[in-house]
Amino acid sequence: MTTSSVPRLGRRRRRTRLLVIPLVALFAAGSMIGPAAATPSSPSTPSPHPSSSKKPAAKPPAKSKQDITWAVQPSTAKGPDGRATFTWPSAKPRTVLHDYVGVSNFSDRPVTFQVYATDAFVTSTGGLDLLPAAQAPTDIGTWVKVLHRTIKVPAHARVNEPFTITIPTNATPGDHTGGMIASILKQGQVKVDQRIAVPIYLRVNGPLHPILSIESTSTSFHGTVNPFGGGGTNVSYTVHNTGNVRLTGTQSVSVTGPFGVTLATAHPKPLLQLLPGSSVRITTHVSGVFPAGPLTVHVRINPVPINGLRSTTGAPLRTVSHSVGMWALPWPQLVLLILLVGGGFGVWWLLRHRRSRHSAALAAAVEKGRREAARELTQVGGASAHDNTGPAGTAVFDAD
Repeated sequence: MTTSSVPRLGRRRRRTRLLVIPLVALFAAGSMIGPAAATPSSPSTPSPHPSSSKKPAAKPPAKSKQDITWAVQPSTAKGPDGRATFTWPSAKPRTVLHDYVGVSNFSDRPVTFQVYATDAFVTSTGGLDLLPAAQAPTDIGTWVKVLHRTIKVPAHARVNEPFTITIPTNATPGDHTGGMIASILKQGQVKVDQRIAVPIYLRVNGPLHPILSIESTSTSFHGTVNPFGGGGTNVSYTVHNTGNVRLTGTQSVSVTGPFGVTLATAHPKPLLQLLPGSSVRITTHVSGVFPAGPLTVHVRINPVPINGLRSTTGAPLRTVSHSVGMWALPWPQLVLLILLVGGGFGVWWLLRHRRSRHSAALAAAVEKGRREAARELTQVGGASAHDNTGPAGTAVFDAD
């Protein structure tokens, strides 16, 4: 048994009462590091006993003597070497890789751990997680063999457990992702499986195809009662990694109207890691879309390499896009147009009616004035004739 001083460990775990322990955070952005060990087809026999070391790291404050706190990290026979993940960027089929996983017990009593590997998968939210203990792995989890499935780590000590990864002859080229786990199972009214894992990233040599596809796009438009405002469009689509390389990517969703005029654009969050063969459903909202009738929704994704994919493989990364049509009838604008046309017609009719009434009133006044003038002229003419006539019809003439 060798004793060594170990730097502060980055992953620690306290006992919790959760039934499911998420492992997504453990898969955040590990850098590509060279292989820990690689040999030809015939594996060398690991040490018959895992190495252990006292004083694994500075002990974190414990709540009580019953608390169990531990850490898992890549290691060597003498202790951790500063790696954050188990990463092999290039490995050939029929190769056996040798490495160590360090399990540190910070508790005040010995703890028995189950040490094993399993496959990773993409969750519905786009993060990475590991298969539950009850589900058997089918990929890289089946390639890993630990020397001891069950290890007992003394209090305030660490065990460096050796393991091997045997790459099958028929292993598919590309990326294979899993995790090395150290877990404890709490027995009680409810069984609680507490796990801490270190990611395993392994790339098998061969043709690489970094390809993403966009599938099953659906849209829905939600208008607004404001005729001068734009509505919103919900866009859902599935991003599928149809290649054999882990990828992420940036996204953009735009809506165009007639003649290709861009009405609105949205930029969803970048994709998290998509494992080969996995997919994730994305839903985003595009606001400020004017309902111009026939619209087109464009989804565009730019694949982004993970851990130097472009420089290590030279595989081309092609932008993928997909477009679907939709209709957004401008009901508020049509209602406003009808109101404006109806209002204009009403004003025109009212003005015309007023002009007609005014013309009729003016004509009536003129006619009345004409009749009154004619009547007055008739009365004046009759009076003059009466003044110039004498008695018994004798005409009376004025003599000068």
